Amino acid sequence: MELESYTQYHETKLHDQPGFSYNTYLCTIPQDFLRVDLHWHEQMEIIYVKKGSGTVTVNMTALPVSAGCLVPILPGELHAIEGTPGVRMEYENIIFSLSILESTDENDWCRTHVIRALENGTLTFPRPILPGTDFHRQAAQALDLADHACMERTSGYALLVKSSLFQFLYALYSNRYPETGRPASQHEDSLKKVILFVKEHFAEPITVEDAAAVTEYSPAHFMRFFRQETGQTFIRFLSDYRLSYASYLLKESGDPVSAVAEKSGFFNLSYFIRIFRSHFGLSPGQYRRQFQKR
Repeated sequence: MELESYTQYHETKLHDQPGFSYNTYLCTIPQDFLRVDLHWHEQMEIIYVKKGSGTVTVNMTALPVSAGCLVPILPGELHAIEGTPGVRMEYENIIFSLSILESTDENDWCRTHVIRALENGTLTFPRPILPGTDFHRQAAQALDLADHACMERTSGYALLVKSSLFQFLYALYSNRYPETGRPASQHEDSLKKVILFVKEHFAEPITVEDAAAVTEYSPAHFMRFFRQETGQTFIRFLSDYRLSYASYLLKESGDPVSAVAEKSGFFNLSYFIRIFRSHFGLSPGQYRRQFQKR
């Protein structure tokens, strides 16, 4: 399992079936993981906060969220999730491919005005969707119906899920802003290249110069751009990514701590143990034993 799959989809509540790409995953911060780092994917995602509070960052804009809030994430949007310090945050990740709602009719109105608009980022709306509003009532009702259909799994339940998703898309369309396009950073493509580079090479020695070369920026310009866009240095981002992967291996594998360190991109065991303890408040061994007791 990739790190993104682990941190986004830690506990499966509803399982996919072949040919029907719709899943709901239950997640808890900080019990399952400390945060979900900046990433993107081609599916539609909805973050449905059930308890607690935190921040969902979408296209580098931080959105405070609390129980009941809904945050739809469009395909390709950069996003991250972090809980409020000291507060247990429980949320559902609802992930589905817009392709399950596609029509083969070339002139299909929904495909042109809604599905393609969501994929292109030209259909935008208030985020988060706040409890107590008509927008929230419409959107939450549709998602709850889909959730119930998946739990019951009666014959033909996919029809109920699809009809609920169309109701959800209608809520988005009815509350849309004037067509302005996705408010993406001018550096979004470069940032995505860096994140993909880290995902593919984090277990190898990586320097600022290596990451800068991916963007074709000078190292100095790259460091300024990365900090401006993410609020942290590249070295901190890389270290956090490696630590997240190390925590995954400690929970999910029986690898020795030394092997976990090396597979996560830390080639000095003493440094790994020190930085892991500083980050998680526990040594790697203590962290592993904590989860073995559950």
